[in-house]
This record gives sequence, C-alpha cells and structure tokens, in this order.
Amino acid sequence: MAERPPVTDWATDFDHLSDEWAKHSPEILADLRDQCPVAHTERFFGAYLVTRHTDIDAAARDTETFSNRITIINDNHPDNVGLELPPITLDPPQHGPVRRALLPSFSPKATEALAPTVAAIAERLLDEVAGQETVDGALDYAQMLPVEVMGHLFGVPPEIGPSFRRWTDGILKDGLSDLDIARTAARETQEFFASQLRARRDAGDAAPDDLITTVLNAEAEEPDGTTRPFSERERIGALFTLMLGGIDTTWSSLGVILLHLGTHPDDLERLVDEPALIPSAVEEFLRFYSPVTIARYINTDAEIGGCPVSGGHRMLLAYPSANRDPDYFERPDELILDREDNRHMAFGVGVHRCMGSNLARMELHVGLSTWLKRYPRFELDVDLEDITWSVGPVRGPRSVPLRIPAPRHMTAA
Repeated sequence: MAERPPVTDWATDFDHLSDEWAKHSPEILADLRDQCPVAHTERFFGAYLVTRHTDIDAAARDTETFSNRITIINDNHPDNVGLELPPITLDPPQHGPVRRALLPSFSPKATEALAPTVAAIAERLLDEVAGQETVDGALDYAQMLPVEVMGHLFGVPPEIGPSFRRWTDGILKDGLSDLDIARTAARETQEFFASQLRARRDAGDAAPDDLITTVLNAEAEEPDGTTRPFSERERIGALFTLMLGGIDTTWSSLGVILLHLGTHPDDLERLVDEPALIPSAVEEFLRFYSPVTIARYINTDAEIGGCPVSGGHRMLLAYPSANRDPDYFERPDELILDREDNRHMAFGVGVHRCMGSNLARMELHVGLSTWLKRYPRFELDVDLEDITWSVGPVRGPRSVPLRIPAPRHMTAA
C-alpha cells in the first residue's frame, strides 16, 4: 500500500485506510465516541465518520437520506464509484424484491443442511497441517474455510479459491488505495461470473443445483405482485456481492477469534471445557471484534447526532464502535463469553442487515468447534504487537501464527 500522509487529528483528518487505523481503530473509535461522535475529514473528497450506537442505528435505517448506492469510501471521487452489487447497493423500493429472491438460499434450514459439509472442509484443512508445530490460524485455516464453502455453494472447482482470495483482497483491501488493482479485480470477477452464468444457461435442465443456477433463475417479485427475472447486471452483481460478503467478513472473524484465544488462555480453557458456550461466545466475539465498517452516500444535507452533514459526500457507519458503546452495552470493553444480552450490530441493522448472517454464524460455530477439538491448546507464536491488520471496510488479522504444543502424553515421553 502506498504511503499516506499521517493523520494530524482523528476528529478532523481521519483516514480509515491508514496503517494506524488498521492497528489501533478500537482505541481511536473509543476516543472519538467520547470527544467527537461525528468526525470529518477533507480526505476522500470530504467524508464523515459516525461512532455512537444511537446515531449509527438511526442513519442505517434512514435509507432515503443515507443511500446504500455507495458502501465504501476510497480515494476515488464518489461520482466515479459505480460498482453495482445488488441487493446491497440498492435502496428501497428496488432493494426488497432482489433481496427476497436470494434469502431462501441463506435460511436457517438451508444453512443447517450445509453444516456437515462445512465440518468436512474444516477437518480436511486441519488434516493438511497436521503435525506442524506452528499453524497460521488465518492463512492456513480462517482464510481457507469460507473460500471453500463459497466455492462449494457456487459449484466451482477448488482451484478457483486463490482467485476468490485475490479478488476479495483487490476490492476490499489493496484496491481501496490503488484503484487499478480494484478495477482489475472487479473486471475479472465480473467476467468469471458472466462465464459461469453462460455455462449454466447452456446446460439448460442439466445445470447443477448450485447458487449460480439459483441466481440465474431468480425472479424478483414487484410491489404489484408480478414477477420478473433478474437482469444480467443484477445476476452478476448479486454473485459478486455473495462472494465478497461470504468470504472476507467470515475469515476476518474466525481469524480474530483464534488470535484472541491464542492470547487469552483462560478463555481458551473455558471454551474447551464448556463447548456449549460456543454459540454465545461467537456472538461475543462478533460484538467485541466486529469486522465491518460500512459506508453510505449522503443524498441531501442532513443532521446526525446534532452535527450537520453535507449532501453529495460519504460517511462511515462504524459498527465496531456501536458495539462497544457504553451507553448501550454493560462492560463494553470486556469480552464476556457467556454475555446474555448481546444485541450487537456486527451484521448491520435495518433493511440492509447482512443477508448471510445465518451462514456466517454456522461457519464460525463449526470452524471454531472443529479447531478446538483438534487443538485444545495453542498460543500465539509472535508478539501481539507484530500482528498486522487488514486495511479497509473489513478489519481482521492478516496472519495468526499459532504454536501447537505436542500432546501431553508425547511430551511426557
């Protein structure tokens, strides 16, 4: 990533694409939440950053004022951001018909049926690193699991996995400050899904029963009750959205869970001893280490939390900050594995709440359970300060080297 001018004041000159933000955003957000709940910067052609739970919730639900047609803030002018990712970049009333057509593929029933496949993938990934003294929880496992799961859902060969990873990084990370990388990744992704749709179309009734075929045949129900097939742009855009949403957020969450447990032996021991806590623990990990900060486009001059914001600019909704707001959560800066009241915003809020939340939760449950059964003891193999974090709308550790002690009976021998 190109070197960026240092931030002079996070309240008036924030830069969410900086290495400092990637490493220290929880601390930065906590300070802004107290001192300047709606920050501003002249970077990115002028942008805002909203940090309090109440304000984020209100803005996320007001799609008329704060449009979803742009969901990232990068160095490109907002007038030049034209990546179409339905349904996420659609506002009501266009948004609902497209989203509803896709939801059945991510229902609790459909997701639960997929769990044995996810478990088998997780087991195989761990088989591939069996016997190693050090396993990278991010590169060898967390970043592999959702890629293979999405490949399975798309019905494509495993060999496409490295391309999925490269395209995801190119759009959500490296491409945010290098627009050529972003354009290349977007073009290649669109070309890939266009070719897959052609193949399903050519196969006719013999097309495989996978997510690409589902999107090819999807129909949106209009308000008057009529239905229409997706346009080709909607099909490609929807598949593009499902790839990005199904990979990066999940791998970032699973990676940071393993990082936390590798540096908090008491939490690790408790989860190993009490596996029934894993569902509540996953929710708490999602709250405490929320990976996603989403953007909105401001349609018209408005006000957030008493602060005026200008139409034609973009703003960031810092869901990680909302999830540590002391006005909403008790002991917000403590990770409590059995926290009971945990209505977090890790999956967003309002009509654009994450469509794949059931799938993400299941992958995290299965991925964590499988890892702990295989490796009930492990610890971070580098200093915590040496961990690098991804830059962009999805924050997670890029690498998590974990030392795997030999089994106790082998050590005694």
